[in-house]
Amino acid sequence: MYTILSTYPPHASGNVGDKLLEEQVQNLIQKETGVDEFNILHREQDLSSQVDKINESDAIILPAFAIREPIHPNTYSLTEDLDSIEVPIIPLAANWSHYPGDKIDNESLEYKPETVSFISRLDNQPALDRLTTRDIFTKRILERHGFNDVTLVGDLGWYHDDYMGEPMRTPDSIDHIVMTTPHNAHYLRQAEALMDMLISEFPDAKITCSFHSSLSASDKEIRARAEERGFDIVLASHNTDNIEFYDDCDLHVGYRLHGHISFLRRRLPSVLIGEDGRGNGFNATLGVGNFQATKRRLSYRSGSLVNRFASTLPGAGIRQILETTRYTNSFKRIIAPADMSVPNRIQKFLHEQIENDFSDYDAVPELFDSTYKNSMKPFLKTLPR
Repeated sequence: MYTILSTYPPHASGNVGDKLLEEQVQNLIQKETGVDEFNILHREQDLSSQVDKINESDAIILPAFAIREPIHPNTYSLTEDLDSIEVPIIPLAANWSHYPGDKIDNESLEYKPETVSFISRLDNQPALDRLTTRDIFTKRILERHGFNDVTLVGDLGWYHDDYMGEPMRTPDSIDHIVMTTPHNAHYLRQAEALMDMLISEFPDAKITCSFHSSLSASDKEIRARAEERGFDIVLASHNTDNIEFYDDCDLHVGYRLHGHISFLRRRLPSVLIGEDGRGNGFNATLGVGNFQATKRRLSYRSGSLVNRFASTLPGAGIRQILETTRYTNSFKRIIAPADMSVPNRIQKFLHEQIENDFSDYDAVPELFDSTYKNSMKPFLKTLPR
C-alpha cells in the first residue's frame, strides 16, 4: 500500500487538474509496480493522528511535488516531528511556483535554507532513487541549489494509455474550441480580448469556456462575459469525467495547465498562456504553443522588495482592502502586468499552424513517449515495495 498526499482539494476549489493527477499517479503506479491499494490524503492534512496507519504503507508518495514556501508544515503538513514517519517519503514530478515565474525568476530565486533542508532530507533517503521534476525550470532551480541528480519525468497527466505511441491528431478544421480561464483576476481584460480574438478568427466554431475549479469572483465575471458572446459553459471541477468531452474537440487555447495537458495527452493541439512558474516551466519544456501572460515591469530585485512589503501587510487591514475583487493581486500587477499583446500573437501563431497542419506539434508525442520510457517508467519501478 502507498499513502498518496494529493494536491487535489475536494474541500475547496475542486480543481479538476489536480484530480487528474490524483487518478494518474495511482494508474501509473499500479501499471508499473502492481500495487493497487492506496491511502489518499490531502497534502495540507496534519498526519499526526494517522501515523500508525501511514507507517504501514510501503511509502508516502508526493505526486506533483509542490515546492511552495514555506514548504513544511504549510504546503505539506505531514507531522511536526518528521522522525515519527518511519516509511520513505517519495516526491514525484516536482514543480515550482513563483510570480511571474519567467526565466529571470528561474535564474534568480533563492529558496530559504529551511526549504533546501527539507528537500535535502527527502533527497538523502536511501529509498529515493533521485529527485524528479515535471518541467525543465524546476530541474534547473533544483540543480542551482546543489541537487545534482535530478531527472525530468514529465507531468503525470502527459500519459494517456489510449494514445501512447500515437501521432498528433491534426484537425481537418477547427469546429470546436475549448478556452480555459485564468486563476488570477488581473488577467480578466486579457482573457476577454482572447475571447474576442477567437470569435474573430473562428466565427463558425463552437467555443466552450471550461472552468476547471469552483467559480471564484473573477470566474463569475468571465462566465458572464463568455455567455454574452455566446460561448457554451462547462463547469468541470471535481470530476475528470467533466473533461472527457475534450476528446472530441479540435483545439484548446487558455490558461489552465491541465487543460493544455488534457489536449496534448490526447494528441490534440493546444496553446497555453503561462500565468506563473508552473505554466511557464511547462512551456519552456515543451517549446510549442507557449505564451507568457505577463510583461515584466520590475527587475527581480525590485519585484522581491514589492513582494516583501506585501507580505508584511496585516491580513485583516490594508491587505484585505487591496485584495478585494477590484484590486486583486495589485502587487503582482506592479511587478509584471498582463501582456495585452498575447491574444494577437496567439492569433498569428494559429494562422501559421493551420497553414502548416500544426506541424510544430509533431515532436510532442515523441517527447511524451520517450520521457515515459526512459525516465518515468524506470523511476516508478524503483519505488519501495
